[in-house]
Amino acid sequence: IGGEDEFEVIEGNEMSDELFDQLAETEPSKFSIMTQLLGINLFTYILAALIVISLSLNAFLGPGWLGQKIGLEGTGTITQISDSLPTSIDLSAPEYLF
Repeated sequence: IGGEDEFEVIEGNEMSDELFDQLAETEPSKFSIMTQLLGINLFTYILAALIVISLSLNAFLGPGWLGQKIGLEGTGTITQISDSLPTSIDLSAPEYLF
């Protein structure tokens, strides 16, 4: 943007058609404006790709696949039953009837 002679103000707040066309040609795209407003950058795209990969692997390999690969106990399949869970429940008791 140069000197004042580039901008011609016509009748108060109106601008010339040439200036309006020049501004319309050089305006950024709506996509670039939205990415800047939302703070989307390279890190966001990498994070989104990792989320998609992780969810896809969970769908194909089942939940707990990563814990099994790392060697964490208790991930993946249920191998141990907690002592806090009852072994049997009598569902005919009055508190379970409608």
